[in-house]
Amino acid sequence: MLRICTLLFVVFSLSFVKAQNLNVGDQFPINKIENLDQSSHLKIIIFTPSLYKTNDYASMLTTSLYYYFVQGLAFTSKNSPKIDVIYVVNEEDKWGKEVKQSFTFNDSSNQNKLNGAQVIYDDYGKVYQSLGLKPFKQNSISTIIPVSLSANKILVESSILFLLDKDNKIILRDNDYRAQGEHLKPLEKWVKKISKTDEIDVDLKTNRILKVGDKAPDFILNGPNYENNSSIKLLDDTSNFKVLTFYPAAFSGQILPDFTSIDKKAMMTCAAQIQLIDHNPLLGKVKSYAISSSTNPLLERWKSALRTTNITYLNDYNYEISLAYNSYNRLGYNNRATYVIDKDGIIVYANPNLTFEEEAKFPAILEELVLNNKN
Repeated sequence: MLRICTLLFVVFSLSFVKAQNLNVGDQFPINKIENLDQSSHLKIIIFTPSLYKTNDYASMLTTSLYYYFVQGLAFTSKNSPKIDVIYVVNEEDKWGKEVKQSFTFNDSSNQNKLNGAQVIYDDYGKVYQSLGLKPFKQNSISTIIPVSLSANKILVESSILFLLDKDNKIILRDNDYRAQGEHLKPLEKWVKKISKTDEIDVDLKTNRILKVGDKAPDFILNGPNYENNSSIKLLDDTSNFKVLTFYPAAFSGQILPDFTSIDKKAMMTCAAQIQLIDHNPLLGKVKSYAISSSTNPLLERWKSALRTTNITYLNDYNYEISLAYNSYNRLGYNNRATYVIDKDGIIVYANPNLTFEEEAKFPAILEELVLNNKN
């Protein structure tokens, strides 16, 4: 009898563990998130350590999801899908409280956009545990490390993101989500696929490898600076060198970063990539373009957030330009390809996927290419 009870307990325990895995294809137990407004919409649920400024990606996380999915700026269709964005935060709600620490939670650098989203503060991790997720505090706190130091470690862990369909079935689970473009664009791709809205058919056969000396593929310039029926092409301009920099996504990386200096040890982000090329000392000789698959309204807000002045944002909605320049990644975003094109439309610099270290050297490379040109 004891063996039977033990066996039943083991089977029950294994079933419970399996039920709590929350894998793609599983039914998400949405009712375990207390105080959550229920709906039949698509849902993006983010389990995050904190929404405060000590979490360096919190502002970009909330801003990107707000513009992309709450406001629906990731869609060109008038009937964009209804999406619930839900944050389950492993931290107490400190907004509005007087905090006598070295930082304040209502500081201007903490620019979360939570309008239209639901926020569940789960300081003790009860919701996490009910779902079989380990609270972030349990992941990081050590009795050896002082609390003041361990807190910083807690707040920089990656969030866990789930995408649910209208029936709360798990379509996507991302355990390393911190608003990276390489994660944001696949999320957008899945949302469009399951909602059957603005799906993009990418023909990988048109992907083209380019090298120095090749004629640059020409294309019509499309973006916030151009009319919808514009026929202006890239190579129409024969008075400037041109820099094309491809990047994964608008609103990726830390929001409103300080680029008074270049931190070569920092991780490369879309924001850093664009800001670096925007600070171009060769004005009047070089025209710079930042290219992503987006929408013009989204790019308008991205430009405003980054406060750029010299770079022109181009919208490569269906990835035709990206494929022509060997930038498209089959996971659904642009690699960080960068090209320099001379006045005759010839490629004089080609890098299909820049690292941050290479990009930090790029201004000097560009200057040498331009100043040594005989034309």
